[in-house]
Amino acid sequence: MPVADSIMFRNATEADLDLIMDIEAASSGRWERSLFVHELGTSFSRFIVAEVSGTVAGYIVAWNVAGEIHLNNIAVRQDLRMRGLGRSLIGRIVEILAPFGPEKILLEVNEKNAAARGFYRKMGFTETGVRKKYYDDDNAVLMEKKL
Repeated sequence: MPVADSIMFRNATEADLDLIMDIEAASSGRWERSLFVHELGTSFSRFIVAEVSGTVAGYIVAWNVAGEIHLNNIAVRQDLRMRGLGRSLIGRIVEILAPFGPEKILLEVNEKNAAARGFYRKMGFTETGVRKKYYDDDNAVLMEKKL
């Protein structure tokens, strides 16, 4: 059942960090709490949460830099995956940053993360390169989507 119609987006706050860290851990994420705290205070960063039924269901962290959106982190609660929430988060960040005239979205994804790479391809991203040993245990695949 899609959840896209019942999503409320808002800026993340420090009060959200416990739930965000739970989602990050369940997503095999690599970010520590201090990185999320840093993003809350960075002027060119947009850190958005998606709420479903009054609780944080996912988040996205992106930078607005020189006509590009750099997608730094995105995750959705495991029980809500494959229901349009990730797509909605990316759509919302593009909408928020549209007044700045971005031409493309850039990201890096773990080469072994086939599910994420498939998700991004379905969203219209193309693989443009590889960063060797970007992660401790794997390469990063560079992906891009023109807007």
